[in-house]
Amino acid sequence: MHVISDRVCGMDVHKKSITACLLLSDEKELRTFGTM
Repeated sequence: MHVISDRVCGMDVHKKSITACLLLSDEKELRTFGTM
């Protein structure tokens, strides 16, 4: 598969939490935050 971008971020927003995922070319970081 052809790589278009080597850095991307996705967010999943809910009523009580937000989850962010950062994908780099060789690592992945996933964090979850409370909204209040």
